Amino acid sequence: MPAPAFQASDATTVTLADGRVVVSFGGCNYLGLASHPAVVEAVRRGLEVFGLSATASRETTGNAAPHESLERELADFLRTERALLVPDGYIANIAACQSVAGLGVSVALIDERGHASLADAARTAGLRIVRFEHACPDSLARALREARPAAAVVMTDGVFTADGELAPVADLLCEIGAEDWLLIDDCHGLGTVGPGGRGSAAEAGLADPRVVVTSSLAKGLGGAGGIVAGSGSFVTHCHRSSGYICTTPIAPALAEGTRAALRVLQQESDRLDALHANASRLRTGLRRLGLLTDSDERTTPIAAFTIGDSPAMQRLASGLLVDGFRVPLIRYPGGPAEAYFRLSVNAEHSPQQIDGLLSAFESRLLEENLPAHPEHAAQDTLI
Repeated sequence: MPAPAFQASDATTVTLADGRVVVSFGGCNYLGLASHPAVVEAVRRGLEVFGLSATASRETTGNAAPHESLERELADFLRTERALLVPDGYIANIAACQSVAGLGVSVALIDERGHASLADAARTAGLRIVRFEHACPDSLARALREARPAAAVVMTDGVFTADGELAPVADLLCEIGAEDWLLIDDCHGLGTVGPGGRGSAAEAGLADPRVVVTSSLAKGLGGAGGIVAGSGSFVTHCHRSSGYICTTPIAPALAEGTRAALRVLQQESDRLDALHANASRLRTGLRRLGLLTDSDERTTPIAAFTIGDSPAMQRLASGLLVDGFRVPLIRYPGGPAEAYFRLSVNAEHSPQQIDGLLSAFESRLLEENLPAHPEHAAQDTLI
């Protein structure tokens, strides 16, 4: 079942069905751009020019100028030769996997905690799936040896969805051969890490034609659509994938809004600084409460943990909502438990909002008589 519907939202708050406005620490609008005035205005103007929908595949009659402009601008931003716009991040992985299969790859080696869309995409492309140990280049090396002589695509999140851990993408790249590919699903890295927010590959300093980056544009940029970015020859091959040919693209107006979001990111560099400062403030506070350990100083905007049993966590979530804070208690693949808290912070959260959440957490932990000490924290290495 979907989560309860909200009635309205901005960068940091949502309006609930009963009319209450609460501070939200969920979702993935990491730079707060989904409701930025320049983005909203770009969409409004796009609607006046293009209407609501592209209405058809880009290969027939649905290709609009904003689609091509967004592709060029994203390729320039990511410093790749080309980029291909598709409906969303899920479809981006499908298009990329269909392309590597067409180039002779038969095996997909996937991080055991990789996003579910990676395995789905590999199955769609008819690739044999092998899992390697989470973030472990040695395990990948063993899997590659066992896969030979077949060419392989190595697939990993750049920033892992559940807890914000960075993948060791440079070390993974070192293990692959000349005929292999490294596909980085950077849905949670684009706009949050790397110089200027260019993502996990840029953070690791990768510039290799064997690297393919896929991403949603709805998270770090707060826009719409998905992207496949890489070498010119690879992206050209992606044009043959059914993930591209047989889908209707995002509305041209949404492409205009996403272009505006990309411009804001590049023009307002302090927005990325604010995101990292807020992430550090949140994680420092959670460590003080014993909900995270001191083993990880990452500044990605995601924190995941469990404490107590499921009923206790449900009471915590309900109590925090009463206190005016929406803190998602979710069930999602790749987390530390079947049910866990996944908090996310964005560039628009104020220090007062973050400190208010931490204070409310502390009070509710005491009320539940849950020990808030490091020995009871979720271990980052296990999340």
